[in-house]
Amino acid sequence: MPDTAGPQVPPAFSRILPVARWEPVTLGESGAEVWRSTRHILKIQPHRHPAATSLADERERLRWLAGRVPVPTVLGYVTDSAQEYLAMERVPGIPMSHPDATLHAGRMADLLARALRGLHSLPARDCPFTMTLPVSLRLARERVEAGLVDESDFDPQRQGQTAVDVLVWLVNHRPQTEDIVVTHGDACLPNFIVQGEFVEGLIDVGRAGLADRHTDLALAVRSIRRNLGSKWVDPFLDTYGRELVDDTKLDYYAALDDLA
Repeated sequence: MPDTAGPQVPPAFSRILPVARWEPVTLGESGAEVWRSTRHILKIQPHRHPAATSLADERERLRWLAGRVPVPTVLGYVTDSAQEYLAMERVPGIPMSHPDATLHAGRMADLLARALRGLHSLPARDCPFTMTLPVSLRLARERVEAGLVDESDFDPQRQGQTAVDVLVWLVNHRPQTEDIVVTHGDACLPNFIVQGEFVEGLIDVGRAGLADRHTDLALAVRSIRRNLGSKWVDPFLDTYGRELVDDTKLDYYAALDDLA
């Protein structure tokens, strides 16, 4: 059996997850309980409101992304009456937000820009997952109506507003066009694993799918400011391709993420 302080490993995983010493992973805001051993990752999540991302969503996206961009290998997925469980191989390396990575802030900004350009260059016609505004605004509305939005976690410019306020603004300021690419959906530094000079894995991809490229760029810019410093935003955007960036859309998709 795993360490008594570790996760409750479902019996169905007895063959794919050997006895190991597990430690909790507290980085990230997905809401799932995450554990890691030397070789494996186990995510555990209670069944949620339909507007929330499920581990089944992440499993399907990981399977599709495999071979296209570096992602963890799915080992198994099971569900019971209360929870769902996703087992994966652990990606070697550290998150871009790790202190040892942020010591090389310029390199992290460069690697993140290149990783997103690679992801966004995948043929959109091949992607079966849709997260365009008709979908994401509907999900946002459902989350607001279900009381799932944490208003205390809003970006500073929206502090003091209600979730309804933000939703109304999003509806009234919806962009007329979407620059559709294959997106990560939560493109912040903790979700990109690096080792040496390479991005070894994209993780937490439960919201990946077809959407405006600014879905990723807005979150990347915000994460760079928080983890690396504002001076690295411009180098990131320059490396990604400044001609592709719309500052108005950066603001819009940052607000949309506040309801995610």
